[in-house]
Amino acid sequence: EQKELLQNLDKFNVILKSRQLGITTLSCAYSIYLAITNPNITCLLMGHSLEGASGIFDKLKQLYFALPTCISIPTIANNKKELKFENGSRIVVLSCGKKESVRGLTLRFVHISEAGSCADSLEDQILAIEQCLTPNAQMVIESTAKGFNYFSETYFKAERHESMYKPFFFSWVDD
Repeated sequence: EQKELLQNLDKFNVILKSRQLGITTLSCAYSIYLAITNPNITCLLMGHSLEGASGIFDKLKQLYFALPTCISIPTIANNKKELKFENGSRIVVLSCGKKESVRGLTLRFVHISEAGSCADSLEDQILAIEQCLTPNAQMVIESTAKGFNYFSETYFKAERHESMYKPFFFSWVDD
């Protein structure tokens, strides 16, 4: 599933998936790759809750600090919501909330984890994020099934080719 996603990643991507496929881990690793190989970019990793964002940030730091020093670059900030690198790039980790917390950012890569569990503000968050994307940006919205909500609408529209999103379906059967 990770390999298929990475090889077929488009600008706008929506993933309906089973649990524990490593999509968030892949997004953390891809953000690190982009941030250390491209100066002055911003990647956003968004959790469905404060606890979810904290878990993503822990995973991000674990991956980054496990890199060999010959390929990593030093950080100039490592706080509760971002890693900022000497080359001006940064990876920001936020939770999906009522505030449009991305306003003012210019984003190269975005991953929204467990979007089906996000609050009612998901539609506003996605709209704000889409407006912050660079021309070569990539956005991944993923979730396990959580009933009928804005995430499921987004996925089914993509599946019917009624939106700009590319659908991915990763079933537990295939895992």
